[in-house]
Amino acid sequence: MGNRTSEPEVGQRSPDADTKNPELIEGMARVMTTAKERRTANGRVYTRQEKEEEEEEYNYRDSALILTQLFKKMDPAVMKSIGDVMGELKVSIKFKADQSLLLVKVVGARDLSPKDLRGKAANPFVQVELVPDRTGTGTKLTNVVRKSLNPTFNEIFAFPLEADHLVETKLRLIVWNHDTLGDGDFMGERIVELGDLEPNNVVTSWYPLQEETDLSISGTLDISLAYRLPQLLCVTVHRAAALVCREPNRPPHPFVRVMIPGITMVEQTAVQRGTLDPEWEQTYEFPVPQEEFDYRYVVLNVCDMSRDGESMGEVHIDLCNFDPEQGFTGSFPLADMRNSDRVRTKWAQRALLQEFKEAMYAHSAYQFPKFLFHKHSGHKVVSVSSRKAGCQAKVRIIGGVPIS
Repeated sequence: MGNRTSEPEVGQRSPDADTKNPELIEGMARVMTTAKERRTANGRVYTRQEKEEEEEEYNYRDSALILTQLFKKMDPAVMKSIGDVMGELKVSIKFKADQSLLLVKVVGARDLSPKDLRGKAANPFVQVELVPDRTGTGTKLTNVVRKSLNPTFNEIFAFPLEADHLVETKLRLIVWNHDTLGDGDFMGERIVELGDLEPNNVVTSWYPLQEETDLSISGTLDISLAYRLPQLLCVTVHRAAALVCREPNRPPHPFVRVMIPGITMVEQTAVQRGTLDPEWEQTYEFPVPQEEFDYRYVVLNVCDMSRDGESMGEVHIDLCNFDPEQGFTGSFPLADMRNSDRVRTKWAQRALLQEFKEAMYAHSAYQFPKFLFHKHSGHKVVSVSSRKAGCQAKVRIIGGVPIS
């Protein structure tokens, strides 16, 4: 994973086709402003050493851009892992009941995670939206603040919203890093519940940023818990209902992973193919002494085999109130639990993602391979592949300019 002269492959454009795109040409013109032109605009005469240092900085910046694009194309999640999500977002919120209007002021952010390879800066902007978007207002974006980890925005956005819909509507704030060649890089988000807003009162707060939350998850999971002496917790997975369908006309192939963090066992149900309402009726046993109930909890993760085990929602069940004599049977709503405060076992793909991140850092720190970290000219294609992950990526360079 990683966080986006031969004949072109099927499905790919040729370099000549890229040069006919007006938007790409405009972008190329901006990128191709040379160091010499910038010095002339500044009206200052530079020494030879200063010129060499500036040219080296310019070449490194272009090469680092190519490197990040290669890893992002292999796996877009790699840029989400550069530096942990950190920082806070200051927002003021007011609901004007007489106008059925929600006002959101994005004030600023602080202590954001740097997104360049040298860990020094970012070009942040904020995406603001309501979930669900009942009126079709769409997404709002602040301006980009360049080279800052403590940006100030002071921008106000208005969203039509009826008072009756406050409880079931969420305000989603996402901080992105502006990327010249591709999509923005995720820097963190915050989901704000609007149900507690008092009409016409202004609420201003610093909101700690969190990992990305999947709000499209839906459905429920029915389970039972029983206890058998001396120390066996029996978890029965009955059924799920109304699961999310991520691809039209292609129902998922759901299964459930069952685990108790701290216990080295991960169980998995059978795969039920092509259904949003699967049934399993499968039971698994875990060794859990009763004296550990206070800090143990059960994790049930519904996954889709047709999408490489992608999560369709989780349920976390605390054992602190579990009565081993009575047992328990119930239905739980599925949710994205990645922002839970709990410390959970990480799956194998997290380890592979970490390897991608470290590889990208290493290439940048040692400026290797050498052909990548020098001034580029002409037309060429730079590619990278990973046999372990089974993926590859390419970035085209046209006239010395990297094109996504």
